[in-house]
Amino acid sequence: MALAGLGSGALHALSGPDHLLSLAPLSVGRRQGAWRVGLLWGIGHGLGTLAASAVLLLVLSTVHLQGVERWAERVAALALMGMGLWGLKRRALTGPSGAETRNVLTVGLVHGLTGAAALLLILPAAVSGSRADQVLYLGGFSVGSTVAMAGLTAGIASFSLKRRFSAAVSARVPKLASALSIVLGSAWMVGSL
Repeated sequence: MALAGLGSGALHALSGPDHLLSLAPLSVGRRQGAWRVGLLWGIGHGLGTLAASAVLLLVLSTVHLQGVERWAERVAALALMGMGLWGLKRRALTGPSGAETRNVLTVGLVHGLTGAAALLLILPAAVSGSRADQVLYLGGFSVGSTVAMAGLTAGIASFSLKRRFSAAVSARVPKLASALSIVLGSAWMVGSL
């Protein structure tokens, strides 16, 4: 069960365009520590997913899942738009300060709490018979998504440095990713209405 969770978590982390758009501005051109950005995001995301999963498992029989999914998508859309606005406002990305570290962790937490896709991927835990299987699956999901996000940010940074992006390209990628975050978040918001 833990391996299934690990794989689902990694798949979730790598297949979400919102993850790429949110993490790319924090990773492009970073010479050191890009993996830490993904790790912090992933820890926040994992904690948020675990908290949302706990609530889901407690009230699964009494809540209409489609209504919860719609509201979760709206909050995730707002978080994505907020991350995009933060990225546009910030422009020049240097090493993470204490405030940036908290911001990355917090945005990951909000995304994990609200991401309906993650909640759908944890449904195997919800329908499994034993608490032990649920814990193993959810623990694996959190670890898998966190490690994959750390790898994603390290890969983005490595790719951007190996390709020796010019300063102009390195400056444009975060702005473009931030703008696309706002567009994607807006589309999710409209789609959830």
